[in-house]
Amino acid sequence: MNIIVHAAKEPTVAVVGTLLQFISTPERNGGNMCVMRGGIPARAVIPLHSHASPEIFYVLEGPMEVFQDDGKSSAWQMAEVGDVVTIAGGVKHALRNPGDRAVVTVLVSDEQLYRFFGELADPLGPGEAPPVPTPDVMQRLFEVAARYGYWIGSPQDNASIGILVG
Repeated sequence: MNIIVHAAKEPTVAVVGTLLQFISTPERNGGNMCVMRGGIPARAVIPLHSHASPEIFYVLEGPMEVFQDDGKSSAWQMAEVGDVVTIAGGVKHALRNPGDRAVVTVLVSDEQLYRFFGELADPLGPGEAPPVPTPDVMQRLFEVAARYGYWIGSPQDNASIGILVG
């Protein structure tokens, strides 16, 4: 088992308009954890959703706006370079990049979220930007999310927090 992964050599994939590299996978670490390098393009949004898997983001390049609704309180917060964002399992959340450059994070989660992302991953060439999600990509997202028991907010849910989705 390799204990050192040269992240720059790992392939990058597009996952519904974002970039991901699977760095330390359950297959590599013999456990239930996954470490990914993520990228959110300039002005891009990850709409409101929730899943049982917790997520921890370490912001390498930013800033990034994070919305969380745990049922008791809900708000947008700004995460800057060096900040850590912790999202508990089952919490409704959304992310957006208000800037002109990509947000880059290290994302730590569990095997279930890794498998989910893996099912949605489309290969990219070196330096290639993720394409804007097509209706077919969105349909695949909804189907895979339903199979995993994930909740995806409606256009009205997203509008209520300031996100416009088609």
